[in-house]
Amino acid sequence: MPDAADAIISIRQPYADAIIAGSKTIELRRRIPNLPVGTRLWIYATCPIAAVIGVATIQDVARARPSTIWRKHREGTGVDHASFKAYFNGAQEAVAILLEAARHVGPISIDQLRQIRHRFHPPQVLLRLTSDEAKALWTLAKK
Repeated sequence: MPDAADAIISIRQPYADAIIAGSKTIELRRRIPNLPVGTRLWIYATCPIAAVIGVATIQDVARARPSTIWRKHREGTGVDHASFKAYFNGAQEAVAILLEAARHVGPISIDQLRQIRHRFHPPQVLLRLTSDEAKALWTLAKK
C-alpha cells in the first residue's frame, strides 16, 4: 500500500506542457481519488512523449457542479468554455486540481519507470507511489 504523498497522473501532452510552462494551473477531472493538499503529482505526458516530464504540488482540490468549477476556476484551466462543456457533458461533478510549483523534469521514460516499479504501466487516471518509489523518482529527476 502506498505510504507517501506522491502520485503519477496521466495528462495529454499539450496540457502537460502548459502545466510545466505555468500557463495551466488547474487540472480538470471528471473523477479522481481524494488527494491531500501537498501531494506531489508527477506529470506523465501521454503519447507521443510517453514519459514523466514534470512535477507539481497540489495546492487545493475543488469538487463542485461543472458550472461552479467553471465560474470559479476558468482562468487557470487552459481550455475554452466549449471544450470544458464537452468534457463535462453529463457529469454531475467536476474536479479542479489547483497546482503550484510546477517544474520540468526528465523526461523519465517508461523503461526508467519500470526500474522503479516492475511492470509499470501508465495510469488511466492516477497511480499512487510508495515512499521508496517516490525517492527513486526524485533520484531520476535530478539526473
